[in-house]
Amino acid sequence: MQNEVASGQPPVFSSVRTEAGKARVRAAVAGFQSRPGQVQPSIPEKIAAVKARYDARSITPQDIDQMFDALVQAGQPVTAPMLLLNSMGEKFRGHLAGITGGAFDGAKPVDLLSVAQLQIQRARKQGGSSAGWETFLAFLAPPQPHPQPNALAQPQHQAPASSHTALEHVARLAQQAQARPH
Repeated sequence: MQNEVASGQPPVFSSVRTEAGKARVRAAVAGFQSRPGQVQPSIPEKIAAVKARYDARSITPQDIDQMFDALVQAGQPVTAPMLLLNSMGEKFRGHLAGITGGAFDGAKPVDLLSVAQLQIQRARKQGGSSAGWETFLAFLAPPQPHPQPNALAQPQHQAPASSHTALEHVARLAQQAQARPH
């Protein structure tokens, strides 16, 4: 593979065996590192940002499709929870309604958390596995921040329940569902 040369500039990585080549590499790395505003967020950060844009308690099937596409674009692997999310979107539900002849409104919001909790309760009541729905709840939850070393030594104060965000609520629900016996 050839280095592509920008107009009149020597290739940056033409040779790293010479001192001049090593200096060009160091200069390129230093130049990149000196632009912190241009550094791309990590994949988990991109995924968390996408999830934060949507309210799982009130999301339309149209928004579910947009969320799914944005998660894939952010680098989220298409796993079982992603497939479950996709099955609640307008494309899938609209197609299903077309096959069955049922009515479907892609603009009507759904509460993904309540749907998952109901399915967990039904599975447990029927003696089935609720693991898939618990995984889905955990998937909807935001990633837990890693505690800072000095934060562990300081007392933790809980905020009043009214100040918790919807994503924190999802995280608590997922933890509660996973803590219950199957």
